[in-house]
Amino acid sequence: MQEGGLSWNVKLGLIWTTLETASMSCRSGDVLSGFLFLKTKENSIVGFIQGVNGLMQLVCAFPGGWLADSTRRDRLLKLAAVLGLAAGCCLFTAVLLQLNMAFIFLAMLLMGAYRGFYNPALESLYADSVPTGHSSLYTAKHIAMQLGSCCGPILSMVLFFILGNEWKLSECRIALLAGLLLMLAPLFGMLFFNDDLTLGKASEAVTQSARVQGPEAGAAGIQPQQACCGCCCNCSPSILVLVIITFSDLLGALASGMTIKFFALFFMQACDMGPAEVSALGALGPLGISAASMLAQKASKWTGRAQTTLITRLADVVLLVSMAFAPTRGVRAQSLLVGMHLLRTALANCTRPLLRSLLMDYTPKRHRGKVNALDSVRTLSWSGSAALGGLLIQLYGFQTTFIITACIKLSAWLPLAALPFLSKIGSGAM
Repeated sequence: MQEGGLSWNVKLGLIWTTLETASMSCRSGDVLSGFLFLKTKENSIVGFIQGVNGLMQLVCAFPGGWLADSTRRDRLLKLAAVLGLAAGCCLFTAVLLQLNMAFIFLAMLLMGAYRGFYNPALESLYADSVPTGHSSLYTAKHIAMQLGSCCGPILSMVLFFILGNEWKLSECRIALLAGLLLMLAPLFGMLFFNDDLTLGKASEAVTQSARVQGPEAGAAGIQPQQACCGCCCNCSPSILVLVIITFSDLLGALASGMTIKFFALFFMQACDMGPAEVSALGALGPLGISAASMLAQKASKWTGRAQTTLITRLADVVLLVSMAFAPTRGVRAQSLLVGMHLLRTALANCTRPLLRSLLMDYTPKRHRGKVNALDSVRTLSWSGSAALGGLLIQLYGFQTTFIITACIKLSAWLPLAALPFLSKIGSGAM
């Protein structure tokens, strides 16, 4: 960390994250789901669009990750900004001129390529600028992401109140176009990240720091020499942490993707909620995640990062099953359903930065681009399962899909239960 506070890349990263997620919440959030449904009258199309986007992100992520580890990351971000500008212009034109679905498919392909190239470089550059063990800076970034994602629902809510609380293509188009215009700000910001302003050994992986500086060089509460359980003493702790977290993320994304893009449609179709009410839920969700993330960060100092994650994600599964069996008619029933949804959303997402900090603490700098590229496998799983989720909802309904999702989420939870047994890994978050 630079004298006087946060490094330049961390400060810029927090601002950029807020702006990018604000734009994304307008251009690809619940409003896009509503727009596509109103345009096609099919839930499956919403999932298919996300699948197209995720597939292209995966295709571009691995070369993007390799380039992030073999060339300057700030240079790759500049190239990604150009690609993002092309993607934004394409989608803006398709929505403004009300072109057919083929143009929207093309725009989402370009959006996927944009994210596939920028994500490994940006996440690696941010990790290189954060001192090892400082999970609080990952929590700050996560909160910035959540606060930014409130913008889309708030804008939509205001528009629907002004223009009429009905699901109409015209209102959705205005929100989408506003989000695409806002995209110009983060694209401009990508030009100012700087590889030369990252940290040195202070942000190196725990195992690498230990080799150079001794056992005390690791993050507070993390002792790399003891970071492997006795039954697998010859295993690298870096590999164990990478495999466990990545596998769990993959399954978790598969589960989340089946429902996350459809909660707006669930409240719209099953509960007869208007667009303003659905947008209000979309705004409250990120605020709940932000509050829960701060509480989880504090709790992790006492219980450990892995243990805190286990508790919150198990509660997520229980609440999702409860939603599947909850009634949807009547003010009291819908109020309970909304409360469960908001609490479940907060608990499901609040510990993401804790796991992210663990992963980066055990990943050497020279491999962070490739490891962050694996995040696109998670995104593809999320996007690909959105297509499956749309089909399941079309065939069996929302509640059955919720139960299937909960079962897969439980399968994703089980590997994480091994983390506390890797000595000291789960403790001492900063």
